[in-house]
Amino acid sequence: MARHWQTPLGRPIWLPDGNELSTLTDCGRLLLQRFSAGEGGPGLDAAFRALIDAAEAGRPEDVAFAERKVRLFVHAGALL
Repeated sequence: MARHWQTPLGRPIWLPDGNELSTLTDCGRLLLQRFSAGEGGPGLDAAFRALIDAAEAGRPEDVAFAERKVRLFVHAGALL
């Protein structure tokens, strides 16, 4: 069971609307909102997998990897 959801990101991810993602939980909630809106794809899948792995392990390198995947998803324009 994932128990490290409150782990902070190395650097916050700022969204185009001015909101900030600062923990794995913040990222997960945002991705779930996008998924429920029907906006899927390989970028979303990769970000989800990385977040779950990071929340399960809690290792800094896993958190950094998840942060990069979410950042790529956001910056790819999926949220605009």
